[in-house]
Amino acid sequence: MGTRPPYRYERVRVRRVANDALVAVGAARYSVPAEYVGALISVQESAEHYEFFHEGKLVARHQKAVRHSVLMEPAHYAGLLRVNREAALPPAPRFDPNFSRLGEVMVRDLALYEAASQSKGGDAQ
Repeated sequence: MGTRPPYRYERVRVRRVANDALVAVGAARYSVPAEYVGALISVQESAEHYEFFHEGKLVARHQKAVRHSVLMEPAHYAGLLRVNREAALPPAPRFDPNFSRLGEVMVRDLALYEAASQSKGGDAQ
């Protein structure tokens, strides 16, 4: 045979990365690093796999999957999920700082309101 290289199948598409860091291609979904959510990426398809590029940089590569599959690479979601459930969460704010100019709100025990509603309800009957 000649020195000519074999025929290479390659197809390029442009896709937007969904909020779940997945890209839909060929009725399946493939993960890319979460930092690319919302970005336009190019998908290069070969006979065996898909390669995902952002601004010319390869960001993910997956073997082709059967239709309606979802291929997720855990490393693509690194830092988004708390793996250690015992890690302390930061304390929740006690109030919204945007409303501090309105002054302090009086806090009462809900039992006072319950008692007031019971006494008024009894008088009406």
